[in-house]
Amino acid sequence: MADAPEARPEDARPALAASGPSLPPADASILARASESCALGAIAASIASLPVALRAAGEGASAFGGLLASAAVLTLPLAAAIHLSGAAGRGYRLVTGRGAGRSTAVGIALWAGISAPLLLLLGAGLSVATNHRGLGGATFGALAFGVAVVSALAAHRLVTVGRGLVTRGVAAGRTVERVSLVGAAVPALLAALVALRAADGGPAAARLLASVVDGALAVVAAVLASTFELPPAVRSTFRRLGALMALVVVAAGVVWVERSPDLARAVKARGGLGPAILSALEGWTDRDGDGAGARFGGADCDDGDPRRFHGAPDVDGDHRDDDCDGRDLARSGSVAAADPLAAATPPVGAPPGAPAPRAPDPGTPAGASSPARSGPRSGPPSIVLVTLDAVRADRTSAYGYGKPTTPALAALAARGTRFEHAYSVASDTQRALAPLVSGRRLSRTARDSREWPTLRGSNDTLAERLSRAGYATAAVTSFTWLSKDRGFDQGFDDFEPAYEKDHPERGVTGAHALAAARAILARREEDPRPLFLWVHLFDAHERWLEHPGLDFGGTKGGLYDGEVAFVDRQLAGLVESIAASNRGASTAFVVHGSHGVGLGEHGVDGHGADLWEQQIRVPLIVAVPGGPPARHDAGAVSVADVPATVLELAGAPSEQVEGRSLAAIARGTASPTEPSPPVYARARRRSVVIEWPLKLLTTERRGKDRHLLFDLVADPQEEKDLSGDRQADLTRLLAVAESFERGEADGNR
Repeated sequence: MADAPEARPEDARPALAASGPSLPPADASILARASESCALGAIAASIASLPVALRAAGEGASAFGGLLASAAVLTLPLAAAIHLSGAAGRGYRLVTGRGAGRSTAVGIALWAGISAPLLLLLGAGLSVATNHRGLGGATFGALAFGVAVVSALAAHRLVTVGRGLVTRGVAAGRTVERVSLVGAAVPALLAALVALRAADGGPAAARLLASVVDGALAVVAAVLASTFELPPAVRSTFRRLGALMALVVVAAGVVWVERSPDLARAVKARGGLGPAILSALEGWTDRDGDGAGARFGGADCDDGDPRRFHGAPDVDGDHRDDDCDGRDLARSGSVAAADPLAAATPPVGAPPGAPAPRAPDPGTPAGASSPARSGPRSGPPSIVLVTLDAVRADRTSAYGYGKPTTPALAALAARGTRFEHAYSVASDTQRALAPLVSGRRLSRTARDSREWPTLRGSNDTLAERLSRAGYATAAVTSFTWLSKDRGFDQGFDDFEPAYEKDHPERGVTGAHALAAARAILARREEDPRPLFLWVHLFDAHERWLEHPGLDFGGTKGGLYDGEVAFVDRQLAGLVESIAASNRGASTAFVVHGSHGVGLGEHGVDGHGADLWEQQIRVPLIVAVPGGPPARHDAGAVSVADVPATVLELAGAPSEQVEGRSLAAIARGTASPTEPSPPVYARARRRSVVIEWPLKLLTTERRGKDRHLLFDLVADPQEEKDLSGDRQADLTRLLAVAESFERGEADGNR
């Protein structure tokens, strides 16, 4: 790798190919160079697809088919990368001239090759570490500059080592291969560490690791293909037939996947780089938004109907193939899982808020009339807890919003108690959801110290308490953190992760969650125990999508309203399914929002850091069998009250559970006008105490905290700070806040 000038024009080659690389010299035609890159890309793609072949074989499919399917989508990207690398090397030689040493070219190429993936990792890591929001541009720029400097130092060191090897007699071509492989391995190793740390052993970890392994193998294969010296005869063949070879690989793999849904499912089952690209291409062809495409291995037999896709519940005797298996399900004695969207949608022409048609009874043969249900079960009620993630109260028609976003929630409120001033315990997902499982705030829940923590087995969970009280327990979760690996399944007999069907932050999980809940209801139909079922619906949380039949406009607020309405549609289907079961007359519903979301109010979008009304005021409805309809507006209540409420409804002990029970209010045995004690919510650097109608918002600062005091009746938009005018109220609420903080601090020890 000495800095000797080149004398021959044919040696003006890519920077990484300093001595005899396989890429063609500059005097080759553009088409010849492109054809050779295609052949090399196909070879590199085949090497990178070997793990996919093994995974496909493990799923019972053809190993060669898995290799070909993955290579089909990797060939063109790798060929383009190899070709552009060659073009960049030739361009560098034109700019620097013959006098510039090859080691300089290798160093620049290594610098680009190391820094580019590290910058991508930096962006991905910041997105994970900062709860979906990332950091500001200036902060990212400073960190990116540091990455670029470190990459330049690493590249310089590799070139220095390479020069030493050449001095000791190692062939320059071999040296370039070695330093290039090291330069490719470092970002790949860091990618593996960041990816696995982000997954933290969660349910997506295996697929993430598979993609990292495939990606590292693809980089190494591409580097080898770019630096290996090809025999003249092979190079000549590649220049003439390389494009045809790549075309055959791509066409054969795509056709095989298209004609074999079983192969497509096997390839995508365990993840990997090629399968991830196939899934992305399938998603690109998904026109009806049901999570299944019609191409690239997608098994959607009707891409214009979101109710028909592979894996959808097939209703008995409706003369329609809902699950795309080539036949209508119509077998006597089967348990029919109702259509996850149709059952939640009122008939065409029905008035707003009208209930959807009742699903067929399990065990009813096609075409037969449904038998009358048995009377209500004796003993404690079944309890259905529904978490509407990121649904704020003031965007629901159940709480007076002008658009019909939540007719199902409004119908439930009409036969239960609507808590007018209900608040989340936090505006970030971790703090907001942990109490539903542990019965205690996150700071008092036994957990590890990670950003997305694992709950420890020492917690006495809500599900465990109900199980000891004689309940069958089940959960359907729609977010990857709410997983078995993170301890959220503790105490549940059935635990169904709907997010395994689609990515919760890029796709749609609501229909899958509803189908999973219905499957649990069917399995527990003959179980004599009362049922506790927690259903977590996530679609309103992030990346708002349009849904068929739900058009609230294309603005940010309109898209959010559409997602709220979509979640309400799933709630309607769940309520209808329970009403159609033999638990219908003896089931209590507790429905609440996890936290809210900002839509630009107070200059804030999203959630997690702020505690304005938009981030923490949520719906809370409790409807119990025989309870009167009521509206509780005498004071504020908290989502932290939900576990105690559920336990009292079940007749189970609630020692060491935070919050107070609202069961007496929902049953009508306590006055809905009875004043409520203060409630508390927390973010990283902010806290609020609400003693209705006063709200104290504290922002922690170095030196002196900032306190804002609002009267939510006179000033619901929180625009007028009263802290300077109402010193007595400020002093009292600061003392209340301090008592809550002491409790928080105690819980952290």
